[in-house]
Amino acid sequence: MAASARIVESAPPDVAGIVRERLRPRLAAIDAGEYPADILRALGATGAYGHHADGTAAGLLAAIDAMTEAGQACLSTAFCMWCQDALVWYLARGDEAGPRRHLAALASGAALGGTGLSNPMKAFSGIEPLALQGERAGSGYRVRGRLPWVSNLGPGHRFAGILALPDGRRVMGLFEAGTDAVSIAANARFVALEGTGTYTVMVRDAHLSEADVITHDAAAFVPRIRNGFVLLQTGMGLGLALGAAALMRADARGRTNAAFLPLGPEAIEARADALRARVGAAAEAHAATDRATFLETLRLRLDVSWLALEAAQSAMLQAGARGYLEGAEAFRRLREAQFVAIVTPSVKHITTELARGA
Repeated sequence: MAASARIVESAPPDVAGIVRERLRPRLAAIDAGEYPADILRALGATGAYGHHADGTAAGLLAAIDAMTEAGQACLSTAFCMWCQDALVWYLARGDEAGPRRHLAALASGAALGGTGLSNPMKAFSGIEPLALQGERAGSGYRVRGRLPWVSNLGPGHRFAGILALPDGRRVMGLFEAGTDAVSIAANARFVALEGTGTYTVMVRDAHLSEADVITHDAAAFVPRIRNGFVLLQTGMGLGLALGAAALMRADARGRTNAAFLPLGPEAIEARADALRARVGAAAEAHAATDRATFLETLRLRLDVSWLALEAAQSAMLQAGARGYLEGAEAFRRLREAQFVAIVTPSVKHITTELARGA
């Protein structure tokens, strides 16, 4: 059995069919900026976003494997899956029941949404201040601020955000994008992942009702979700690495001429299998809140990032000048791999945390 088959053996069969029949024919369009909402909804209908709602290690792995399957073809789609998975993760683990009224629709893909926790994850590490500020207003909170990049968004999509209160407490809530008070604008163009529904979010005196509060104590809640948050991201990097290996295998002439490159498809697949086994072990401890466990999760995420970068680089080196042409598959995968290394927590964020130690 091929390594790529072993690593996604628990992904729902329908995910592979959607990737083959609907996603692969649209790779160029998505890379150019088309947001594949219909494909994301179809993936949700297979259960891809609902596996981990039960909080089990097996559920986390099933979600990661589904993302890995999509990531072998398209990191934009895999990243949107992670955004959706992360939002489901927050709602399923949240302290308050109100936002869980949206859980079934998000887990099934009937509704789509993103995670606005890039800034808070950096804030909790002391890298930057919280971007959203709030104050009590009646039965909820009045919120203002600006989140520069939130993905898997569109009008009517929901996302999570964490706001700082004047007394130092932090509250996590659910917001609806595309309203007068929570407007979205696409004000940047990226070198890759342009088709991910990524927007700047402007929050202007928005009302966060009690029914949309995920937790009133985000400082205590984040340690309970952060291992799962990071582990889910490994599906992106593993999928990209296996996709790069498959691209190298499919190029018979290039393989012959590149036989002495230091990293071939067999080595990429072997490393991916080993990392997938580590993900499985880490998933068993996802609920641990101690820093030592979190550092091990970050170290695993870092190793997945390095593999994605090295695999994409190897595919590019094998392709040579053919990979340097506009529209080349090897170059798309290289651009995508760089995103795996910079999405929060980025390589520089992770290495900073690891250097701080326990």
